Amino acid sequence: MQLDITPKTLTYRLSETAVTELGSLTAKTLKEGQIDQEDARNLQIAVEKVLLKWLSVLGEGSECTFRSGRRLGRQYITLAVPGPKVNPFCGEEDCVLTGGNSVQTLLANIGLVPSYHYVNGENQIALMPKRKKINPIVYLICSVIAGLIAGLACRSLPSDVSHAIAEGLVTPLFDTFIGILIAIALPMMFLSLLWGIYSIGDTATLGNIGNKVIGRYFGRIYFTLVVCTFICLFFFPFSASGGTQGIGEFQAIFAMLLSIVPSNIIAPFAEGNTLQIIFLAVVFGLAMLILNKKIPTLVQMVGQASTLIQLVMEWITSLLPVIIFVSILHLMLTDIENLGDLWKLFAVILLCVAVNLVLMGGGVVLGRKISPVLLAKKLFPSFLIALTTASSAATFSTNMETCEKRLGISTRLVNFGVPLGTAFSRPGHAAIFFCVCMFMASYYAVPITLSWVFMAILTCGLLALAVPPVPGGGIACYSILFLQLGIPVEALGIAVVLEILLDFLSTALNMVAVPIDMVQVAAKLDMLDEEKLKAA
Repeated sequence: MQLDITPKTLTYRLSETAVTELGSLTAKTLKEGQIDQEDARNLQIAVEKVLLKWLSVLGEGSECTFRSGRRLGRQYITLAVPGPKVNPFCGEEDCVLTGGNSVQTLLANIGLVPSYHYVNGENQIALMPKRKKINPIVYLICSVIAGLIAGLACRSLPSDVSHAIAEGLVTPLFDTFIGILIAIALPMMFLSLLWGIYSIGDTATLGNIGNKVIGRYFGRIYFTLVVCTFICLFFFPFSASGGTQGIGEFQAIFAMLLSIVPSNIIAPFAEGNTLQIIFLAVVFGLAMLILNKKIPTLVQMVGQASTLIQLVMEWITSLLPVIIFVSILHLMLTDIENLGDLWKLFAVILLCVAVNLVLMGGGVVLGRKISPVLLAKKLFPSFLIALTTASSAATFSTNMETCEKRLGISTRLVNFGVPLGTAFSRPGHAAIFFCVCMFMASYYAVPITLSWVFMAILTCGLLALAVPPVPGGGIACYSILFLQLGIPVEALGIAVVLEILLDFLSTALNMVAVPIDMVQVAAKLDMLDEEKLKAA
């Protein structure tokens, strides 16, 4: 029964009829916001389930307010019912393993489900869905072609004219973009990592199962980086010091580890010290995780700040076609010597990805005694979707189905591990970051020493976890990596273009690692159906 109508606000009395009407209204509102049809349907189903839960607990006739509009440039929908706290995502069993607090927070962060809040005596669910976007590869191709044509046209002009265009127009535009990127990169990294750690849910999540799942994902990132290191050393120059200099290298590594702890909270941000900022993000993220319910206002502020910084990053990356065009033009007018060596970078990346895929799959094949062809067949849908969309969110439902129906992993573990993996499985990003840094260091004659490699492994792994879930989020990470590793800022011109292209490959490796690691964890926890795993 509808009671009152105001612009963007509708009030209902909860009943089965009202639940149906609100579900339809949600679907209509999402459609007007040009949301992907499948995402809209899933969100509508989630909303109806939430309302039915509230109806069963709070009773028929409870007032429910529907609000919709745009906030910070993004569509939002909020449904609120006053009364005692009723978390619709938490049942009598452990809500972490049945799709409760942590899982809902993780999925809400990528726009797949509503998020729940209890504010001022009011139960609220909020949706911030993401609009359907054109495949970024289209932008990449058009921008690269336009940049190459413009660059060739400018190079055909008299040298003084092309130099004037470069110095008076192209270089200032490029430098302005790089400056904006560096300015937003550090706070974005801090808030993304801080909120990501808090989004794990609560300390209960870090119990026996949580430790194994989270540890597996983190371990996978650094195992991937070690493999990439051995491969890269065959392609890029490495300065292996011996004797006293070798001891000095180890002392430098030890000093580096000690310097991660900052002398005060302000210094890391003022000095742009990446590792110290990451250290603070981890410490404060764990503190928020432990205190949780005791600091609701602070948690809300951090969540809103994280959303704000990601929106700013979305605005910046919405200019990617222009940025790529300017970057290509800048390269052609300033320095295109030896860029033909990029073939080496692509060869190294493809080799690193292939070797890691073989090692990942090989662990399951040998450990579980399954046919490699059968395993590849079961994992192929996830790989293909991730490779063609460069979207972890688009691969989520396929990974859920693959883990439960094709690989025989317990539903309770799947409901926890796959959402967590969607947020934290980042071996692909780590591998791409490391290979690009090795190439750029070689290209710009930055000495690749033992301490430099150690710094690169440590920083690439941590920054991979901090990549925000927005298109081009890795670009900001490159600005931090290059600053930390002594690579000239000019390298960002190449990295901007590479990030968009290589994001497809890194996402594919990220998402294939999820079901593979889940099989290994499930086997250790005795939550794996071996017969279903080996069934054709």
